[in-house]
Amino acid sequence: MLNEIMPELKKEQLNETTLDVNNIRQILENPLAANSLEDEIAEFFREVAALKGQSVHDTLREMITGTQKYLEAVDTPIEFKNGIPTDINKFSDKLEKLSVGIEACWDVFSQDSRHSFINLAQEFCEASFKFQGWKGLLIRLQLLFPSIRQRKNLFRKYKDSFLLIPKAVNRAIELRESKRTAQLQTTAQSLLERARVINQKQQALLPFLKHLGRTPEEQLEKNQAAMAWAKARMEEIERKRNRRNS
Repeated sequence: MLNEIMPELKKEQLNETTLDVNNIRQILENPLAANSLEDEIAEFFREVAALKGQSVHDTLREMITGTQKYLEAVDTPIEFKNGIPTDINKFSDKLEKLSVGIEACWDVFSQDSRHSFINLAQEFCEASFKFQGWKGLLIRLQLLFPSIRQRKNLFRKYKDSFLLIPKAVNRAIELRESKRTAQLQTTAQSLLERARVINQKQQALLPFLKHLGRTPEEQLEKNQAAMAWAKARMEEIERKRNRRNS
């Protein structure tokens, strides 16, 4: 069963994808905080925004929130007893935050990370069968008294949480299957590699860096000025492009 072979949701696998998330955050923070937002980065975010049918500002906001939630989830430990999380709410919240991060940053994840998420989604789907038959009955009985105490249907919440990541992965794949994204993925890998180099250079400075936000809300607040500058810079690039084409 999934919760037996990965009580920490495949810690080694998440460690690899967490490197991607930190690099994604580097892409979001470093160029936006600097005074040189490259055309390639600006164009990348415009294409992602167009793919999702939303503004660039909303896309940046979504990615910043997604990276923060993903990192929070990875750092959230889950304890199990008799094959069931001791805190269903905490377990569900962890999976929800992971799914938000996966879907929000899908275009910037490496190919290996995306394959990893697809495999993880499949494993959750397979493990969800334990909620059927006599195994499901046993789980329902185990959660009966906690549900009464909390006045919540913890069995349903536990069951539904197993589909959070599969649904997020499925939505991400379906959206990109309907449109051409090959060039987008190539650009994303280039940006990731550039961010890896920047991160390696900054490792020695980590003890001296200021905290960038304890919560998604604080993270967004700290990035408002950068996002406003990025938006203005993108508009400037667009105006120059229009003048060249006119």
